[in-house]
Amino acid sequence: MVNLSFNFDLFNNYYYFYERLVVLLFSLVPALLLVGFVLYTDRKRKEPSKNIIICLLSGFLSVAIAGYLEELVMPYFSNNAILTYVWAFIEEFSKMAIFFLFIFDNKHYDDIYDGLVYMCLISLSFAGLENIMYAFSENTVQEGISLALMRDFTTVPLHVICGIILGYFISLGSFSKVKSKKYLNFLFGILLASFTHGTFNILMNLLSVINVNYESSISVLLLQVTPLILIMVVLFIVAFRFIKKTLFYDNIYEENGAYDTDHNYLMTINEYYESSIREERIRRYNKITFNKDEKKEDNDA
Repeated sequence: MVNLSFNFDLFNNYYYFYERLVVLLFSLVPALLLVGFVLYTDRKRKEPSKNIIICLLSGFLSVAIAGYLEELVMPYFSNNAILTYVWAFIEEFSKMAIFFLFIFDNKHYDDIYDGLVYMCLISLSFAGLENIMYAFSENTVQEGISLALMRDFTTVPLHVICGIILGYFISLGSFSKVKSKKYLNFLFGILLASFTHGTFNILMNLLSVINVNYESSISVLLLQVTPLILIMVVLFIVAFRFIKKTLFYDNIYEENGAYDTDHNYLMTINEYYESSIREERIRRYNKITFNKDEKKEDNDA
């Protein structure tokens, strides 16, 4: 007789059930609040629930891709700074890959702001799962909560901000009438998001090695808290600027207006609805979902 046994203890044995729930809440609640905020900003043109769910569950795949690739490249880089940027690129690439796999050819991806919304959700899924993994890797509840809280106010917003950068450039490429501009925007988006991510990680590493007298509140305030606040303020300013630019070009798109000289390669909504790009998205979407009845409806929209 074969004796089968299963171990459902997914996390550290030192954790009681209620302690796991506490750590889980500290790890996930900020990310879920940001998900709510992102969806609220898009309330006038809500995305399909199916797409939202796919993005929110994508962290399992994107984290797995990133973890595999990071382990793969680690032996080839002896310089820690270079490796930090390579890992940042891999993480942003894994999130971008999810977008192109599940969203790019989706017929509901039909305006410039959608790119930002979807990339933020994908990034929050990645950040939330990563936060849980790091928090539960600690040996005590206090250490797990402490790490989760630190990441709630630093790493989670960082992933969202990088998602905003990626979403902005992906949409510029997606709604481009010029093929070269399409790929340049995709490339610039992944490089800028990776640079932002890698630079943040290097700055965090520098802060962690500063010799701080933790018995002196002034020392902690000057050498750790203040630099960290300044870094996050700069990141939020960058995020705000990209959100503002995305909304600006999305309004022109929706109103069939005139773009500035640098962005006159972008389509307006009328141009998009008459384009072969939209037709191809509808064809691929209907093929993937085995939906033949919506074709006429889509063409009449």
